[in-house]
Amino acid sequence: MSADEFMKQQYLTLRDEIRSSKGRIFILMILGTLFVPIAGLAAREFSSTYASGSMPFLILVLMLAFIMEQNAIIRAGKYLKDHVEPKLEGLVTWEAWLERNQKTRDTDRYFFGSFILVFVLFYTIASTLAVETIGIQWPEHRWYAVVAYAMGGLWFVVVLMSHWHSCTRTS
Repeated sequence: MSADEFMKQQYLTLRDEIRSSKGRIFILMILGTLFVPIAGLAAREFSSTYASGSMPFLILVLMLAFIMEQNAIIRAGKYLKDHVEPKLEGLVTWEAWLERNQKTRDTDRYFFGSFILVFVLFYTIASTLAVETIGIQWPEHRWYAVVAYAMGGLWFVVVLMSHWHSCTRTS
């Protein structure tokens, strides 16, 4: 395989990876915005302590999956921008074009921030309902739940802060 063919295949593979990650992000968004409230309502209606107790952690997993997919997109795009596209002289390449258009980057940042905001609200609501439900079922264990959900929320904030820059910027 020639170097040109290798670069072409690498470019196509990475663009396909980005496209696939975008699709998975869409599925995560739909799952999160539809499934989480429905599952929370079902847990509340059927007084399921276990379902209520697991909802905050399910939301954390969805949020982390979203960040993971966002990072995969950024990594692939950055590799294309730094290692593949510079070899294509005289062309305006996709990643270089995105880099120069602030509005497209702002849109990505607003989308990322909005998704995180909605899920933080979901997490807060689910944690509150879970603590309430656990407190009714096992009043002596309420503080264990508070500590567990606070640790989960704090852990997510730490992960989010360490990935915020890489998920919202390309440089």
